[in-house]
Amino acid sequence: MARTWSAVLARLGVPTGDGRIIDPAGGSSRELPLPLMWQELSDDGHGGSRVVGRIETLRIADGMVTATGSMLEDIPYSVTEQLEAGVVGPSVDLDDIEYVMGEDERLIITRWRVAGATLVSIPAFADVSLTLDPLPAEPVTEPEPAPMDAMWASAAPKQLPPADWFQRPDVDRLTPLTVTDTGRVFGHIAGWDTCHVGLPGCVTPPSSPTGYTYFHVAEQRTQDGATLPVGTLVAGPRHADAQLAFRAAQEHYDDPAAAVARVVAGEDEFGIWVAGWLLPGATPEALDTFRTSPVSGDWRRVGGALELIGVCSVNVPGFPVRRVHFAAGAQRALIGSFGITPQQGNHFADSRNVIKDETDIARARLRWALATTED
Repeated sequence: MARTWSAVLARLGVPTGDGRIIDPAGGSSRELPLPLMWQELSDDGHGGSRVVGRIETLRIADGMVTATGSMLEDIPYSVTEQLEAGVVGPSVDLDDIEYVMGEDERLIITRWRVAGATLVSIPAFADVSLTLDPLPAEPVTEPEPAPMDAMWASAAPKQLPPADWFQRPDVDRLTPLTVTDTGRVFGHIAGWDTCHVGLPGCVTPPSSPTGYTYFHVAEQRTQDGATLPVGTLVAGPRHADAQLAFRAAQEHYDDPAAAVARVVAGEDEFGIWVAGWLLPGATPEALDTFRTSPVSGDWRRVGGALELIGVCSVNVPGFPVRRVHFAAGAQRALIGSFGITPQQGNHFADSRNVIKDETDIARARLRWALATTED
């Protein structure tokens, strides 16, 4: 099956590495599709390149040239290997060019037309990328229920979940991740106004430009026979190493024994929410970690933007949430974490925050810095 991809091919109005500037107002494109090429060995310009894919859509707007397309069927494995490792990027091929010399001795391309793009080891722009889309998920077979303690056994459904469990939660505030006594899971994993606890200043969580495509890499059947793209909440593995490319980071969270819930992710006015169900086959070990630890998202740079690729249980997440606890009819506000709140009726149970040690803080700081710093 041909792999599809999305890319930022060029930045407009900013200097390339060798000082050229592409005028945003002067651009056009040849008739689509256009060739996507790959330069296996370094050469002058884009010499020695071969066609490995098609550019099927192209957009010139918002200071960028962006594109989507597909790879050809018969291409060297090293092309996809280099893309997933993040060691090659696209360099746009232009023709029908006119240019002038600016006052600061920079060459300004005032008229240009996109004729294609070439994957090279050192693109003209540092902050461009071409990212392969996830492969379609394999059909999911629901596991048989495993033994659990009494409370969590009752919370795990013994049949497929209703489709409406995967809809946006009907909440009026930032809500900690919650598990009902029927096995429904919902709540926020990060709030828009919440600052990352491990970084200086106030770094807030990023929005997904693709609608969480890179998180929704599994499938879930529902009671009405529908199949939904979903992501998996895992308990067990720590965050993937900050230096891994997004594909390798996704694979870090693939351990079936660590899976505890399947959810859809989305955004509302309060933050990033998830909604779904507790897996009936989740292991007792994974459930114990899940119910006693908060969850934390893992964002990686994909196609020029940060994308959520995994959610796992940790000691303390990067983005804490203000928790509301109802006790004896009185409401009190606590500063807590995105812990798991078993819900019975309309009451939220309390949970405690565990202070992260210096090593965890340093790893979180490095992970976010690598994800948000331009190349």
